[in-house]
Amino acid sequence: MNHKIAILSDIHGNTTALKAVLSDSKKQKVTEYWLLGDIFLPGPGENDLLSLLRDLPITATVRGNWDDYVLEALDGQYGLEDPQEVQLLRMTQYLMERMDPDQIAWLRSLPMVARKEIDGLRFSLSHNLPDKNYGSDLLVDNDTKKFDQLLDEETDVAVYGHVHKQLLRYGSQGQQIINPGSIGMPYFDWMALKNHRAQYALIEVEDGEMVNIQFRKVAYDYEAELELAKEKALPFIEMYEELRREDNYQGHNRELLVYLNDKYGYTEDVRKFFGENDD
Repeated sequence: MNHKIAILSDIHGNTTALKAVLSDSKKQKVTEYWLLGDIFLPGPGENDLLSLLRDLPITATVRGNWDDYVLEALDGQYGLEDPQEVQLLRMTQYLMERMDPDQIAWLRSLPMVARKEIDGLRFSLSHNLPDKNYGSDLLVDNDTKKFDQLLDEETDVAVYGHVHKQLLRYGSQGQQIINPGSIGMPYFDWMALKNHRAQYALIEVEDGEMVNIQFRKVAYDYEAELELAKEKALPFIEMYEELRREDNYQGHNRELLVYLNDKYGYTEDVRKFFGENDD
């Protein structure tokens, strides 16, 4: 049997990019989908994004670090002193005002690592490391020893996301490692390669053999995505505008976060929202 599997990762709330990727994948006659986490934020996608995913034959999903940020905010792990935590609280508020609580329960149920076997070929799926979905362990220019952390004797192919760059390489014993890149937030260091296309990977397995690996890049209307964000009153819209037009996200710019929190009263918003939810 021929299996065509689309590997989706790091959507980051970009519904417009996801629609373009799904249109492309259906033309490729994909038979199933694997989802590697970071589904929401900083983009405006919520129930509209989930409705696209619900219609797919998704056979494996793992939880990303941004998915954990939402859960940590809901679990009271963030305060109002750190501007980045205020940002994550305000964006979680945005999601909660628009999403069914059942979807949060689904998010909470997602594992850190999943295993798939296709005609005897064994895959390991994680957002980053199997036991750590954040950090810089698997940057594309790291040495092979770092990538061996993805592999064991039960894994022929390891698939991971998180770093927002497409990658194909091998572990020290010869197992294959694939990163599909990012649908919503691709990163580029070399300017000649920079573009606004959404990224995903397509693998083909036939009779237990990997017969094809494609790294797809799909054009979409990023200005339309930005307009959607404005229509939906996405918090920190200035940062999303820079992300969509310049491929730069200033999520660690504390000075900018302090300014935006003060300008829009986000700290008071989250104090009121989460305080009321605690009552």
